[in-house]
Amino acid sequence: MSQDIDCSCEARFVGRQDELRDLQSSWSTKKMFGIFGMRSVGTSRLAKEFLASVSESLDKVIYIDLEATSDITTMFTNMCARLGIPTGSHSGEPIFWENKMFEELTTNKTKYVFFFDNAEHFLDLESQTRDLIQNLFINLLSLDNVHVILTSTTKFQLASMWRIYHICEVRPLNLSESAELIMSEAKGVDFAEYIDPLVELSEGLPLLILMIASELRDSSGMLTPKDMVEFLATARLKVLSPESYPKTDGVGNVYHTFIERLAFVLKEKYTILNFIPGSFNAEEARSMLDAPTQATVKHQVLVPKINRHFLNYDPAQQRFNIQGILRECLTTFYVIRNLPEIRRRYCQTFSIVLTDISRRFHSHEYASALSEFAVEQPNLQKLLAEIHHTTQDTYAFFIQMATECTSFIEKYMAGNCEDFYGECKRAASRYGKETDVALVNVAVGSIFTNVKGDLREGLRIYKDALKVLEGTGKSKALATVYQGIGYNLMMQDYYVTALSYLKKSYCISSSSGKDFQALVLQSLNSMGITLVWLGRFEQSEKILLKSLETTKKAHGPFHPGVGVVLNNLGLMYHQKGDAEMAFKYFQEGLRIKKQTKTTHQSLIASLTNVAIQYLNLNKTNKAEQLLNEAHNILYNENVKDAGTISYVNNTLGRMYIKVSNLDKAEEMFTKALEVRAETATGQYTHVQSLVHLMEVALEKGQYRKCIELGNSVETFRNDMITKRPRLPQLQECYGYRKRAYEYLDDSDGANQALENKLLELSRLYDVYRGDRNQTKAKEILAKIRETKLGRDCSA
Repeated sequence: MSQDIDCSCEARFVGRQDELRDLQSSWSTKKMFGIFGMRSVGTSRLAKEFLASVSESLDKVIYIDLEATSDITTMFTNMCARLGIPTGSHSGEPIFWENKMFEELTTNKTKYVFFFDNAEHFLDLESQTRDLIQNLFINLLSLDNVHVILTSTTKFQLASMWRIYHICEVRPLNLSESAELIMSEAKGVDFAEYIDPLVELSEGLPLLILMIASELRDSSGMLTPKDMVEFLATARLKVLSPESYPKTDGVGNVYHTFIERLAFVLKEKYTILNFIPGSFNAEEARSMLDAPTQATVKHQVLVPKINRHFLNYDPAQQRFNIQGILRECLTTFYVIRNLPEIRRRYCQTFSIVLTDISRRFHSHEYASALSEFAVEQPNLQKLLAEIHHTTQDTYAFFIQMATECTSFIEKYMAGNCEDFYGECKRAASRYGKETDVALVNVAVGSIFTNVKGDLREGLRIYKDALKVLEGTGKSKALATVYQGIGYNLMMQDYYVTALSYLKKSYCISSSSGKDFQALVLQSLNSMGITLVWLGRFEQSEKILLKSLETTKKAHGPFHPGVGVVLNNLGLMYHQKGDAEMAFKYFQEGLRIKKQTKTTHQSLIASLTNVAIQYLNLNKTNKAEQLLNEAHNILYNENVKDAGTISYVNNTLGRMYIKVSNLDKAEEMFTKALEVRAETATGQYTHVQSLVHLMEVALEKGQYRKCIELGNSVETFRNDMITKRPRLPQLQECYGYRKRAYEYLDDSDGANQALENKLLELSRLYDVYRGDRNQTKAKEILAKIRETKLGRDCSA
């Protein structure tokens, strides 16, 4: 085969095996091969490898680089020259050279391949060259001895020739292929753990991969893979456009030139769309571009650039995305005109998206809402950050989000919410009314309560909001702040007061229509749990079962909210002393939560609750599996809720006690104590951790430490009895102190601890009798008899 193209000095050919195989298998049945892909993705190299693989079945390649070809006349004279037709003495029109060329092609039996490289430079100029080159292809394909290959960033369809036209789409290299190429081009470089981030930053584009490899290879070890990752993460275009290379070879110039070939109006539109950090759908593009219809923006802006490999398109999600390196070029080389107006459009567009996702999340459409959130997340994170640029024009969008999307934001965007609501509060003070500040305070109170775990500050902020909202009449905001205060007080163990606020919220919500349904369910759940801690188990069971029925009716049987209610029923039965029913509901709640992809915090709670039941059954292996799963979620997903973190650590401590690993038990209990002492001083969880550490100290022979910890527990005794009169920690504390005094041969201390334990058990017995909880009353009575028997025997 005679050809004037050479691959010998190019980089190693990696990947593309599927594409190459498809091209080869089509050689005998197709006559035209279009190889399309984004700039520098490797279309030309694939075409050359394809030609080399079929070289035995052709005689001559006519190679034309249309990027280096100025016009149609030049193209024809170049082809004639490669065919051996003299061109020096003539300066005819294109038709003259075309006729000469076809005269030559039809008078010999040589098998030709015409290879048109970088064809987009002619295909994009519809009025000047596209029609002419299309006719050329058709005429060439009419000859039996001619095949045509073209590479282009612009996809080219030839409807009349579809039976003999093979189209190949070239995608970026996959991860393993990218790694193979970079390591083959930078031999001797120790990539270690930095190969994966380098591959990711290359986006699978051979040009970027080769530039990265070149910089590493030629730096004599001064530039390490770690350095390269850091540089690429902060200044990729600059790093991959080094001054030591010809300007035309730099990555920035290659892609800047590619963008410059767009019409001015399209460059302006894509600079605006680049303000969206993630993928987007047609409606979002329409809104950002202020276009009249989706059809208009698809036809004029989106679809043409998919065909030119400027945009990626996911047909399953029906979403578009600007290719990564092109985004950087748009950001670097182009400026958005009228940026304040584009910010306003962005806030308007994506506040609608967030509000809709939040609404659907609290309905039977929760699954589709979470799926949409997964793809919209970068756009919505930017939306929250736009609060820093809020103006009178955008303020209303943020206030709406702050009041209507609080629960969703704190569950799924916790890392952004504190800054967002702080700025909302400042914006409300600048632009809003007193009621706007109060509405934001409701959300801020929720963040302090549910995300930061600062219950006292959360309560203070809630009450600031309540002072304003109580004077505005019954409203959703008033019901929300009542619910928030009630839940906050419940978490601080002020159960009677909490119940009164929760009832106020329920009274407003239950009589106010469908829009209040989420608040109805929240109030029922919170009232049910509050009644558990007050020992009113029958009332609690009735309310929680009503909540379960209402939740299923509203959302169907498979919804995260159903899992929450089932978990709460498990907690109620656990406190009631019905281990079998508790286990049943905890397990069912966990199953539903896993199926419905609930929040990490909620899933961790259920995993831990089921693990506790297994510990009570001495099934430590099963408990360990669940706790490890909870622990992994906790740290892999960066869950920050203090209560959740301490709950898992405390339960891990209990597990290690079961298997007699006292050092690990002490470590876990101490971690839990540190969190609880800071966020819940004197509350039952704090006391619980102190008592657990007493047990560890006793088992390790640290008797005086055990007694000192018991003294700390004593300081919270009266408050504990008032707030949570049914908890067993005080009698456990006295039991451990008694044993510690006995080991120290302190009979007076041991006797006093014993009497205190009996008094505490008697108090618990009276409480459970008053609750008419015969199961727990009998259990406590048995402990009283056992304790007295032990005292009498030792006497």
